[in-house]
Amino acid sequence: MNPTLGKALYGSAFCLLAPALLMAWATALDERVPGLPVVQAPLAGTILLAGGVGLMARAMWDLWRRGGGLPMNAFPPPRLVTTAAYAWLPHPIYVGFVLAVAGAALFHGSAAGLWIVAPMTALALVTLVIGYERIDLLKRFESTALPRPWLSLPDVSPAAPHCSQRFATAILAFGAWALVYRGSAMLGAGRAPLDTMLPFERQWPVWEWTAIFYLGAYLWIALAPFVARTRTDLREFAVSALWGTAVIGWCFLSFPFVALPRTLDLSTFAGVALQFDRDADTISCAFPSFHVFWACAAARAWSARVRRSASWGIALAIALSCLTVGTHSLLDIAAGALVYGLIARRLVAWDVLRVAAERIANGWRDWRVGPARIINHGAYVGLAAAAGVSLAILLLGPSWAGRVVIVALCALVGAGVWGQWLEASSQLARPFGYFGGLFGGAIGVVLVHLWTGSCWSLAAAYAVAATVIQATGRLRCLTQGCCHGRPIDDARWGIRYQQPLSRVCKIARLDGVPLHPTPLYSIIANVVILGLLLRLWHEGVESGFIVGAYLLLSTCARFMEEAYRGEPQTARFAGLPIYQWLALGCFLAGMAVMSLATPRVPEMQGFDYRTILAGLPVGVLVWLAMGVDFPASSRRMSRLA
Repeated sequence: MNPTLGKALYGSAFCLLAPALLMAWATALDERVPGLPVVQAPLAGTILLAGGVGLMARAMWDLWRRGGGLPMNAFPPPRLVTTAAYAWLPHPIYVGFVLAVAGAALFHGSAAGLWIVAPMTALALVTLVIGYERIDLLKRFESTALPRPWLSLPDVSPAAPHCSQRFATAILAFGAWALVYRGSAMLGAGRAPLDTMLPFERQWPVWEWTAIFYLGAYLWIALAPFVARTRTDLREFAVSALWGTAVIGWCFLSFPFVALPRTLDLSTFAGVALQFDRDADTISCAFPSFHVFWACAAARAWSARVRRSASWGIALAIALSCLTVGTHSLLDIAAGALVYGLIARRLVAWDVLRVAAERIANGWRDWRVGPARIINHGAYVGLAAAAGVSLAILLLGPSWAGRVVIVALCALVGAGVWGQWLEASSQLARPFGYFGGLFGGAIGVVLVHLWTGSCWSLAAAYAVAATVIQATGRLRCLTQGCCHGRPIDDARWGIRYQQPLSRVCKIARLDGVPLHPTPLYSIIANVVILGLLLRLWHEGVESGFIVGAYLLLSTCARFMEEAYRGEPQTARFAGLPIYQWLALGCFLAGMAVMSLATPRVPEMQGFDYRTILAGLPVGVLVWLAMGVDFPASSRRMSRLA
């Protein structure tokens, strides 16, 4: 393509097509999702919109003048810009764009624009940065690290942090928390909330005087960034805060839990103060307890200034006060402590997962029965298929079993046809592909619709089940060596393949080289998506909304994962793997499907033995297709490895 034409098309897509598409999407969703809270704030919206556009304009000017080029990923500037807007913010163009989208939603009072379009825009841009832009910057400027703007994590250093670094950390940590917490609070508890406070807890007295710890926690936590002694300590506080906000925010969105507080004695000053705090708060953002998490995170920072026993003693008093003032349940507090414990030991937790993934990756076993070879990794994908089919039937009810099985068979055929089309070779006679399974399943849903006249609930059930199928099936990827990562510089984060029959060793020739554990990345992403989709089903949203949400979230995860995969046979077009292009197409399809008028999903059905009976034969069939081959044969579809 002519470079000038390419730049014109790229600029038009970003400046004209993308805003128009997002506006149309928000308008359609406002009709489809009427239950979202409407926030119409013309003044705040105007300020955000003008500020976002101004920030984008300034950053684009900086790239033009200082970088010597245009703000386009496909046609990047030749020089790295680290001054002006880029000295203050990472990716100011993207930050400005998200602010502008949110501002437009506030100005017009678009609930879908504020609660769906703006967050998905932010996620899509984060996906672009992680899945393409950051890698491209490091490659083009031959660096292992990029300069840190002011609003970023402090570096690892025993030096004392500057005052500006402390303020930046406070904005990052508490700003992210405020967005997630207040946003979750405004969304509310949903249509069928579950109280986490057990009956015997309701009988406990409320000790209003302990409000000194519960309410005093706000000051104790707010001062934490300003008492950290070293930059390393400050960074640890910021990283813990961001991870904690992400995990607890996911819990708020995934679990319909609330904590109905116990009655206060309003004749005391402490009781009145606690009631004021409750009036400004919500019952829906209780599990896990942010109070407990923040108290622990602050205690670690305060330990550099006061005795360790004193700082953790205060954290314990704050945690106990959540019970004694009657605001949180035991389950809330335990969950808050658990989240902090996992995040504080995140490197240990990751190492446990990494070692387990490496063990599975080198766990190939096979048995010969005549000319046939039974490979153990087929059990993983068989289990995945059985679990997915069973979950879909559990969501829809036993009467849907036949239709669910038909879609499963179509997905299996589609995955096989896709693998033959894109990846089959003399060394890979019988590959299978995720996107083929996705398209085959979609064809199966259409066939069922032509047969029975019903398809949307079935598609929504499979959107939920697909996360379980893919997460479990990725264990097969680890053992077989498909979907493997590219080499990673830091061996502590990678896994090594030693099994000679693995594709990593046999085709990619990366024996013993630390690689990104991309199947593990996929497993984690699918677990996250599963929680969100199950909550949507619990809320009884429209079927198309769940299907669209799956396409949007899963393809964002796939785009990022694909950037770190290293299979040599993967085709590339215009600098991107074919699967990133497919992910982009599925993202757009997700936007369209989410906007359609579709029936609401049915109530989740109770467990029935027929769900297992229907899933087992499908699992066995998939095991035979993906775990049994004929290694001595040279015929098409004969060999898996």
